[in-house]
Amino acid sequence: MTGVDWERLRRMVLSRAGQRCEACGRGPDRDTGRWLEVHERWAYDNRACVQRLRRLVCLCTDCHTATHFGLAMMRGRDSEALDHLCQVTGLTEAQAHEHVDAAFELWTQRSTTTWALDLSILAAAGITVAPPPPPSERSKSRP
Repeated sequence: MTGVDWERLRRMVLSRAGQRCEACGRGPDRDTGRWLEVHERWAYDNRACVQRLRRLVCLCTDCHTATHFGLAMMRGRDSEALDHLCQVTGLTEAQAHEHVDAAFELWTQRSTTTWALDLSILAAAGITVAPPPPPSERSKSRP
């Protein structure tokens, strides 16, 4: 996928969402550094070991940060990510911690599997994707 393809896809997702975050409903705000971003939603077939791209969603910077909680932790933004998660979902802080812990547990389980990628949904958007390397070759291509 080229940068031009990604930009076209990004604009399509943001337009479909009405220029609003699909999780919290907020729009971009330059003054606070909140932007609209595209996030992938995946489905996992554990039997066939297939990770399939199901949808691209529009998330604001705050929701995207909360969604990638591990990255928020690495960047020292976990407290604000947890606060935002509670604000958007109505979870208590304890419930939010349980949710995050469960997500990390699931991530740990899924990380033991070598997944075949199914990106066929992108073809419906007119995007030609170079086939990903076979699962056995992916770890070799990482820096």
